[in-house]
Amino acid sequence: MRWGILVNLAIILFVSGVLLFIAFCASLERAAVDSRVYQAAVLFEALQKQILSDRGKDRMWERVRDLCREQMGFGLLLYDAHGTLIGGCGLDTNTDKPDQTKTGKTVRAEKWPTGLFHGMVVTVDSTGDFPEGIRTARGIMHIPASVFAPAWKFFGAYLVLTQGALFFLGYLLFHRTVIGPLADAADLARKAAGFIDLPSDSYPAGRGDDIQKIASRLRVIIAKILDDRQKMEALIVQLSTANKDLEKAQQGLVRSEKLAGVGRLAAGLAHEIGNPLQILMGYTELLERNAHVESRAEILTRMSAELKRINEILRHLLEFARPIRKQIEICNINELVKSCSALILGRKGFRNITFQIDLAEELPLLETEPEKLRQTLVNLLFNAADAIGDSGGTISLRTSATPDRVLIEVEDSGCGIPESDLSKIFDPFFTTKEPGKGTGLGLAVCLALVESLDGSIQISSVVGTGTTVLVSLPIREPSVI
Repeated sequence: MRWGILVNLAIILFVSGVLLFIAFCASLERAAVDSRVYQAAVLFEALQKQILSDRGKDRMWERVRDLCREQMGFGLLLYDAHGTLIGGCGLDTNTDKPDQTKTGKTVRAEKWPTGLFHGMVVTVDSTGDFPEGIRTARGIMHIPASVFAPAWKFFGAYLVLTQGALFFLGYLLFHRTVIGPLADAADLARKAAGFIDLPSDSYPAGRGDDIQKIASRLRVIIAKILDDRQKMEALIVQLSTANKDLEKAQQGLVRSEKLAGVGRLAAGLAHEIGNPLQILMGYTELLERNAHVESRAEILTRMSAELKRINEILRHLLEFARPIRKQIEICNINELVKSCSALILGRKGFRNITFQIDLAEELPLLETEPEKLRQTLVNLLFNAADAIGDSGGTISLRTSATPDRVLIEVEDSGCGIPESDLSKIFDPFFTTKEPGKGTGLGLAVCLALVESLDGSIQISSVVGTGTTVLVSLPIREPSVI
C-alpha cells in the first residue's frame, strides 16, 4: 500500500508540475511579448518622427537602415495601402501581407512554446497614417533563447524544491493520517482474526494491500460474529428455558422443604405435647376410678405441672413463629451484655455459677434491634446454666470487634455437646436435656432472631470441657438521629 500511495502521489505531483509548467510558459511568453510590443511602439514613434523631419525617400530609407542597425535583432517592413511591400531592413523574415482593414497594433508570436527554448519571433503590425505612402509598419523582433535562461533556471529550482517538499510532506501526512492508522488497523484485524477460529480458506488468495486485507478480514470476522450471535441467541433461548425449568424445580423443592419442615415441626409438637397429655389423661382416669384417693392433692400438683409445660411449649412455639416488630436503635453492646448478666445474676440455677466478663474497649456502636439481641443472650445464658447444672461452674462473656463485625462469645464449662449432635442443635424440638427439662426451641429461636439482624451463630463444643457460642453482628454506620 505504501508503494501504491507513493506512485499515486508522484502522479499527482507530476500532473500539477505539468500544469504549473504550462502556466509559467504562458506568463513568460506574455512578459516577453509585452516587452517587445513596448519596444516596437517606441521604435514606430521614433520612425514616424524621423520620416516627418526628413524630406525625400533616400533620406528616409537611410534613417530606416540606421534605426535597424541600432536595434539588434530587429527588422522593419513597410507596406503601402494595398499591402504591397515597399521596403524593409534588418531581419528578413515574415513578409505576409498585413491586414489593412484594421488600425492599431496586431501582435503575433511564432514558435510557441518551443520558441521559449530555442528563441522566438514576435511580429507587431502598426497600421496608421504614415508619410510617403506608408500604410503599415511591421516590426519583426527576435527573442533569443538566452533571454529565457535565467527564468528557466529559477523555475527549475523552484519546481524541484516545491515538488520535492510537497512529495515529502504529502507522504509524511499520508503516513501519519492514513498509512499508519491503516497499518495499525490491519495489524489489529490480523490479531482479532487470530482470536477467532476461522477456516484456512476464509482469506482471499493474493497478498493485496492493507486496505484489502482489512476489508477481507473484517468481512470474515463480521460473518463469524453474526454466526456466533445466532448461535448465542439460540443458546440464550435454551438457557432461558432451562432456567425456567430450574425455577419450577426450585419452587417444588422449596415447597417440599417447607412441607418437610412443617412435618418435622408437627411431629415434634405432637411428641412434646403428646407426652404431657398422656400423663394428664392417666391422672384423669385415676381420679375418675377413685375419687377419694389419698394422693389427690399430689396428683393435681403433677397435672398442673404438665399443663404448665404444655403452656411453655406453646409460648416458645409462638416466639419461634411470630415475627417481632422491628425497633432499630443505637446499641452499646457492652452495656447490653452487662444488663443481661445482671438480669439473671442470683436467679435459681445461677447461684453456683461464676461469671467472667471481658469486654473490649472502644467497641463500636451498632444500629440494631436491642430486644432481639437481649432475648438471644438470655436464652444462651440459660442454656449455659442448664449445661453446667447444680455442681457449679463458670460462664464467660466476651466481646470483641473486627473491621466489619462485632463478636459476642458465651462460653460455659458444662458437659458439652457430642459432635454428632452439633449439626442438629438448631432444629426445632431437638434437645440434649433430660425429658421434661427443655422444649428444644431455644436455639432455633436464637438463630431466627440473630439471622433477622443479618448476623450469624457458630457453636463449638467439646464433651466434658464445655461449649462456646459465637454471635457475629455486622457493623453499620449509625444513621443521623
